[in-house]
Parts: sequence; C-alpha cells; structure tokens
Amino acid sequence: MTNPQSALGAPPPAALLLIAPESAAQPIAEALRSELHAEVETIPSRRAAVASLRRKDFALVLIDESLASDDSATTDPLYQHAGSALILELNLALSSAARVVRQARSALARRTQDLATARSAATALLQSELNTTLAGVLLESQLALRDASPAQAPRLRHLVQLAGDLRDQLRA
Repeated sequence: MTNPQSALGAPPPAALLLIAPESAAQPIAEALRSELHAEVETIPSRRAAVASLRRKDFALVLIDESLASDDSATTDPLYQHAGSALILELNLALSSAARVVRQARSALARRTQDLATARSAATALLQSELNTTLAGVLLESQLALRDASPAQAPRLRHLVQLAGDLRDQLRA
C-alpha cells in the first residue's frame, strides 16, 4: 500500500538521530516525532551513533553536550560519518522539548534551503556545460559541412539538424 503523501510527491519524513542518555532522550524524541513528523532514532552512546550513521543517512543529528567530544570535526568519527546530516550539540538538561523542536525545525529548514541552492547551482552548471559542448558540436559540424564531399553532406546536415534540435530543447 502506498503512502498518500508519497503519492502526492511530498518528501518522506526526515530521519533524525538523537544521541542522549535514555532518560533525556525519550521526551525529546516524542516531541520531535509529534511536532516534526520525523522518524527519530535514539542512541545512548557516541559509538552506537557512529555505527548507526554507517547504516543509514540522517538529515539531522542531535547530540547532548554531555556526550559531545573535545575532538575537532576533522578527527571526530561522529562528524566523519555524518555525511550530509547537520549536527547540533545541545544541552538537553537545560533545554525544553519545545526549544529542541524549534532548533531542529530551523536546522532542517536551513538544510532544505542549502540542498535546493546546491541543486540549482549544479543544474545551472550542467546546463552551461551542455550548451558549451553543444555549441562546439554545432559549429564543428557546420564547418565540416562547408568542406564536405557530396557523400558526407547528408550525414553532416543531419548532425547539424540534431545539434540544432538539442539546442532548442535545452533553451525550452
């Protein structure tokens, strides 16, 4: 059976990883599930979190400051295996569930915006590269057509036509 949201093209719920002692994790995880409609996996230790990050992609990793490391982001295994997930270090002893939800919502919105910007930039770059390559093919085939023998001319005219059609499709 299909999910009605996925049938409408809605993105699947975000996957969040919450690294915190069990007593602090449960109320926060429930608030994240209900407010953000997110899939939340709770892990009590950094080592278990690294193993989970190796198995699955997460949009956001929330870690209690009591479990944070003094390692730099370049040497910390948690950061190394986070992939594209944002990592938020929070003091869950001082933060309410509502505050954590607000911070998570803000981080997820920022991540969505960053991904959209990256997709847009990649699309523009690909379009530019395709247009440049296509312009080269079109120019080369037009120049070759000038000096073509009668046997080669029909093929080169067809190549010029195909390149022109592709250029028109890219412009649309």
